[in-house]
Amino acid sequence: MRPASDDTPVVISQPASSRTAYRLPAVSASGDDSRSASGRLRALAALSGSLTDALTPAEAATFVENEALSALGATSAVVVTLGVFPPASTPPSTLVRDPVGAPALILVHAVGLPEEVQATLKQLPLDSPVPLAEVARDGESIFLHSSAEILRYPAWGAAMVAAGANAASIVPVWANGELRGVLALTWGTPRSFDEDERAFVITLGIMCAQAIMRAHLRDAEQRAREAAEHANRSKAHFLATISHEIRTPLNAMMGYTQLLADEIYGSVSQLQKDQLGRVRASGAHLLELVEELLGYARIEAGEEVVRPEHAQLATVVEQSIVLVRPLAEKKGLEIRVEGYAEALELFTDVRKVRQILVNLLANAIKFSTSGDIVLLLRFADDGIDPLVYFEVIDTGRGIAVENHEHIFDAFWQDDSAIMHAMGSTGLGLSVARELARLLGGDVLLVRSVLARGSTFVAALPAKYEKAARAISRS
Repeated sequence: MRPASDDTPVVISQPASSRTAYRLPAVSASGDDSRSASGRLRALAALSGSLTDALTPAEAATFVENEALSALGATSAVVVTLGVFPPASTPPSTLVRDPVGAPALILVHAVGLPEEVQATLKQLPLDSPVPLAEVARDGESIFLHSSAEILRYPAWGAAMVAAGANAASIVPVWANGELRGVLALTWGTPRSFDEDERAFVITLGIMCAQAIMRAHLRDAEQRAREAAEHANRSKAHFLATISHEIRTPLNAMMGYTQLLADEIYGSVSQLQKDQLGRVRASGAHLLELVEELLGYARIEAGEEVVRPEHAQLATVVEQSIVLVRPLAEKKGLEIRVEGYAEALELFTDVRKVRQILVNLLANAIKFSTSGDIVLLLRFADDGIDPLVYFEVIDTGRGIAVENHEHIFDAFWQDDSAIMHAMGSTGLGLSVARELARLLGGDVLLVRSVLARGSTFVAALPAKYEKAARAISRS
């Protein structure tokens, strides 16, 4: 047995002698034997189907116990699993000692036993003088045919006989070659335990282990999922808080800088005006990065709200281009709008559509050094869900095929040196996609070739509805 700790589950490797393939109970040809064998087979069938359900460990143990009581006529059943005592635990029993952190059998569920007897089974060290601990240590089943045999374990036996037990079976609970616990059954009358009954009880133990393992895995997955969600919410809250705190003094700094440049507090030289202009430009850029972080934080925290309103497509497009045109002109690039030119009324969150377009256009401008940036508009109306396609085409550096799957990841950067030089957060495409999905659409990369540019498409419903839909590349 390997040492146990608070962090490491205790397992005991299954001995070769315990790996015998037990046969299922055979159906006898006559009388009571036939009825009892059929009942056991029906119980196994019921267990096989029901233990695949999403049960807790206690529910799985209870189900096995009840089937055992019904099929075998047992009067009590107990399931314990292998674990360790928690630090500073209180001795649960006067029968055994309770060393802190020692390997132990932990009670999962018991039925048919008085409370005072159950209390003695809540936590049993593996060196306890009881058959449950002996089975856990040796990995071998124990069948006690009478009260005299039960009393071979004096303290435990006296308590069980006082509770009405006159026979008992204690079998290891194996799963994947490891001992996971012990299943114990008792009867009110002496019992011979024929081969079929022994095989049935051992099979119950195996099925119980598998069900409890599945339940523990589901619990662990749920806890991990909840922990990840909590961490994500905490991260988003931190980003939102720190971004808001940065934005407030930034706005004040830019305001005072403008007042100085406008000579409100006295004349300034042209050189001073130039320097103030650079301060304002840097502040505006920093404010843009902060706004990206705020947008991302709101999305991650699930706090982004859609506020739909009526607006003209042409107006939304023009407002978006106005915001990025200075960046394009600074690099000698031209933004051209082509395609659908008819008047079209949208019912959507205009601010979010504008941010999507600005992010896509700004991304195209950042990675282009010559040529034009084309915004191609398309409209598709199937009579049910009319869609507007905003296709942004650039002639920039392109994206390697192996990186296509990462470009929408938050904070991902193809070339960190270039991204840092441009002052990018790596959030533009990620935020654009999340906003598009919030509006019921999506953003896709439809084409990208190294040194020949990329094409992104934002497909958005012309009329916002709460339910999102899958968007094809058409």
